[in-house]
Amino acid sequence: MATRAVIAKEQPNGQIKASYCHYDGYPEGVGIKLANHYTNESKIDELLSHGDISCLGENIGTKIDFSDFKLLHERKQCRFYHRDRKEKLVLEVLNEQCELESYGKDDCAAEYIYLFREGEWYVLGCSNDYELLEERLTKLEQE
Repeated sequence: MATRAVIAKEQPNGQIKASYCHYDGYPEGVGIKLANHYTNESKIDELLSHGDISCLGENIGTKIDFSDFKLLHERKQCRFYHRDRKEKLVLEVLNEQCELESYGKDDCAAEYIYLFREGEWYVLGCSNDYELLEERLTKLEQE
C-alpha cells in the first residue's frame, strides 16, 4: 500500500506550487530525500514542473519506461506520471496554506504534506501542525 504525500513550495507571491507523490510519503522516505537532495530552490522548482510524482528519487533524472524498476533504482531518479507514463501534466497552484492542506488531505488522501518555505522544509502529518522536517527526522533517529 502506498503512503501518499504532497510536495509543495511557497512562491515569492505567496502562491503555493504542489505535486502529488504516490509512494513512500512518510518522513523516513520522501522526507529524508527532500532534506538530503532537494534543498536548492531551482531543483525544487524543476521537480514541481514535472507535475505528479509516482516515486521520488534522489535526482530528477531523465525519461525512462514507467515500468523499468531496475533502471529507476540504478539511477536513483524520480518517476513522473507525465514524463514517464505520458499522462496529462497536472500542475497544482494554490493560493494559501489552507488550500494546500485541503488539496493534500481531501483531493490526494495524503498522509503527509511537505512545504518548502523560506529556505526550509516543513512537514504536516497526523499532528495537524507543521514542524521543521529536520526536527522530525532527528526525533525519528532518536526513537
